[in-house]
Amino acid sequence: MPRIPIVGANYKIMKRYFYTVRDEKGKMVKGNMLAESDIELGDKLSNLGYYLTSFKVAKGVKTAKRSEKASNLHPREVLRITFQLATLIDAGLPLLEGLKDLAREAGDDKIQRVMDDIRYRVESGDSLEGALSFHPDSFSQLYRAIIGAGEATGKLAQVLDDLVALLEWQMELQAKMKEAAIYPLILFVVMVGVVVLLVVKVIPMFTPIFEQLGSDLPLPTRIVLGVSYAIRHYWYVIMGAIGALFFAYKTYNATEKGRYNVDGVKLKIPLFGDLLRKVALSRFAHTFALSFRAGINLLTCLDIARKTAGNSRIENAIAKARDSVNVGEKLAVSLKVTGEFPAMVTRMVAIGEQSGSLVKTSSKVAEYYDREVSSTIKKLFTAFEPIMIVVMGVVVGGIALAIFMPMFQMVEMVG
Repeated sequence: MPRIPIVGANYKIMKRYFYTVRDEKGKMVKGNMLAESDIELGDKLSNLGYYLTSFKVAKGVKTAKRSEKASNLHPREVLRITFQLATLIDAGLPLLEGLKDLAREAGDDKIQRVMDDIRYRVESGDSLEGALSFHPDSFSQLYRAIIGAGEATGKLAQVLDDLVALLEWQMELQAKMKEAAIYPLILFVVMVGVVVLLVVKVIPMFTPIFEQLGSDLPLPTRIVLGVSYAIRHYWYVIMGAIGALFFAYKTYNATEKGRYNVDGVKLKIPLFGDLLRKVALSRFAHTFALSFRAGINLLTCLDIARKTAGNSRIENAIAKARDSVNVGEKLAVSLKVTGEFPAMVTRMVAIGEQSGSLVKTSSKVAEYYDREVSSTIKKLFTAFEPIMIVVMGVVVGGIALAIFMPMFQMVEMVG
C-alpha cells in the first residue's frame, strides 16, 4: 500500500471502516471509508443519503489527516482540473489513472502537490470525496458532496460534467457581479475626488477674499468654508471616524444577527437589492438542481443550497423550508411560507413535485434567473450612470454656486 505523504507536525489519526448501509429504497450497499470516529462515519454516509446499519474498524489500517492548511487552488485551476478529469473519465480511463495523468501534467508546483496528495489517498483506498476533503479551501462542500454522490451511484463521469458547467457558471456570475460593482464604484471615486479637490485646493484660494466680507457671507458659502476647514485641519479625525465606522460594521456583520439584518437591508436597496435577490435565487436553483440530479437526498440538497445562497435572509428562509420538509410538508409550500421566494419559483417547484421532474423545473428556474441577472445588470448600468451624473452635477454645482454667491453680492454692492 503506497504511503501517504504528510507535511506538518499536527496529525489526526484516521481509521478505516467497513460498513453496511441501506439507501432510500431499502437496497443494501457495502463499502469502506476513512473517518476519525464512528460519528463522523455516520455523518458522511448520511450526507450521501444512506442509513448506516453496521460497521467495523479495519485492524492495522490507519492514515493521518493534516490539520494544517493545504495549498489553495484558484477557482479557475479547479475548473481546469475538473474538466480534464471529466474528459479522461468519459474516455473510459480509470479514476486512479486519470489522477496520475493530472498530477504528471499539472505544470504548476502547487497544483501538482494537491493532485499528488489526492492521488496517494485514493491509491491508499480512500474515496475521491474523502481525498478532496483534505483540501476544503480548494474544493467546496458542494463540490465534494456531488463527487461523493457520483461515486455512490456510479455516475462519476456525469457529475464531473455537471460540475464543469456549475464552475463555469459560478465564474461567469462572479465576473458579472464585479462588473456591476466596479462601474458605480469608479463613478463614486471620481465624484469624491472632484469634491475633495475643490474643497482642499480651490476653495482656500478664495478664503482671504471671503474673510474680508465677514459675517455677510451667504449660508451656503459659510457651510462650504466650514467643511473645507474641517477637512484640511482635522482630516485625521475624519479618517479615524470612517475607520471606526467600518470596523463597527465589520464587527456587527460578523455576528449572526448582524449579518441577517445587514443582508435584509441590502435586499431593500433600490436597484441593487433586486439584483442581489436574483443572484441568491439563481445560486439556490443551480445548486439544488445539480445536487438533486446527482442523487443526493432532498434535505441534504437544501442544506448545501442554503450555504451557497450568499444572503443570510435567503439562507434562513431555506433553513426554515428544510425544517418544514423534514416534518412532511411539501417543498413548494415550505418555500412559499417563508415569503422570500417569488410566486414563479414556488409554482415551478410545485409542478416539479407533482410531475416528478423537480430537477428539470429547478433547472428552468436557474435558467430564468440567469437571464434576469444579466438583464438587471444592464438596467443597473442604464439607470446608474445618469443618476451619478446628476448627483455629481448637483454637488459640484452647489460648491461652485457657494463660491460665486459672495462675488455676485460684491458686484451688486459696487454697482
